[in-house]
Amino acid sequence: MFQRVAIVGLGLIGGSIGLALHRAKAAQEVTGYDLGRGVCEQARKMGAIDQAYDSLADAVRGAELVVLATPVGAMRALLQQLARCVTPGTVITDVASTKAQVISWAEEFLPENVSFVGGHPMTGKEVSGVEAADAGLFQGRIYCLTPTARTRPSAVNKVASFVEALGARIRFLEPAEHDGQVAYVSHLPFVAAIALMTTAAEAPSWGDAALLASSGFRDMTRLAAGSPEMYRDICLTNSEALVRSLNEYLLTLARLRDRIAAHDPHLNEIFARAQELRLQWQATFGSTGHAGPRSREPGHNGSSSS
Repeated sequence: MFQRVAIVGLGLIGGSIGLALHRAKAAQEVTGYDLGRGVCEQARKMGAIDQAYDSLADAVRGAELVVLATPVGAMRALLQQLARCVTPGTVITDVASTKAQVISWAEEFLPENVSFVGGHPMTGKEVSGVEAADAGLFQGRIYCLTPTARTRPSAVNKVASFVEALGARIRFLEPAEHDGQVAYVSHLPFVAAIALMTTAAEAPSWGDAALLASSGFRDMTRLAAGSPEMYRDICLTNSEALVRSLNEYLLTLARLRDRIAAHDPHLNEIFARAQELRLQWQATFGSTGHAGPRSREPGHNGSSSS
C-alpha cells in the first residue's frame, strides 16, 4: 500500500485514478491539486481525493508517488515547478499520450534524487472533467510504461504496482516505440475524425445531409468531440510520428480514390482485405484492449503488437 499519492490534474483520468486507488484500498492518503476553480473540492466530495491543496508544493510534499494527469502541453512548466518542491526520493509518473518529449523534459529538469517513469493508460472517454471520472476506467486496459536506461528499477516497480492497483495491464515500451505505435492507433484516428467532420460539415449540402447522418457517421466522427487543446498538444509533441502515419494514410486514400474514379471492378478485394484485418484484430484484441499482463519486461528490445 502507498502511504501518500499526489494527483496533479483532476480531470477524467486524474479523478478516475483517485477513485480506482480508493476502491482498491491501495493508498492511505490521496492528495490532489488542480488549477480549475472548484475542481479539487468536487474531486474530494466524489471521493477521488482525501485532501485538496491550493499549492502544488503542499500537494506533493511527502508523497512517495506523484501522478501528473495534466495535458501534455502543461508538462514542461509543471516539471520545472516540481524540481523545486518535490521531496527527495519521490517517484513521478504521468499519463500523457506522448512520451519521448515528456521524458526528455523530465530528464532535463528533475533532480537526480527524483525518479520519473513515463506512463500512458490506453483508455478514456470523449467527455472530460472530474465529473466523468470512473473507478473502473482502467480495468483490464493496457497501460504503457516507458522507462529508459536512466530509470531506477525500484521506481519502475513502484509505478508497476500502482498500475496493477488500478486494475490495468502493463506493457513496457521504449518511448519512441510508444509514440510511433500510438500515432497509428490513437492519434491518426482523431485527426481522421476531425478531417471527416470538417469535410462533411463544410459541404454545401450539409444542412440537408446532416439529417441523414446516422450510426456510421456518428461512430467515425466520435473522436472529433474530444478536447481541442489535448489534440493540439499531442500533435505538437508527436509531430514526426503522426506526420509519417498521415502520409501513409493519405497514400492509401489516394489509391482508393483513383480506383473508385476508374470504376475498378476489383474494389471488393481491397474491402475484403480490410474486413479480414478488422475481424482478426477484433477477435484477438478488440473486446478487451489488452494482450496479457506485463507483455514486455523493461529494457527488452523488439516490436510490440499492442
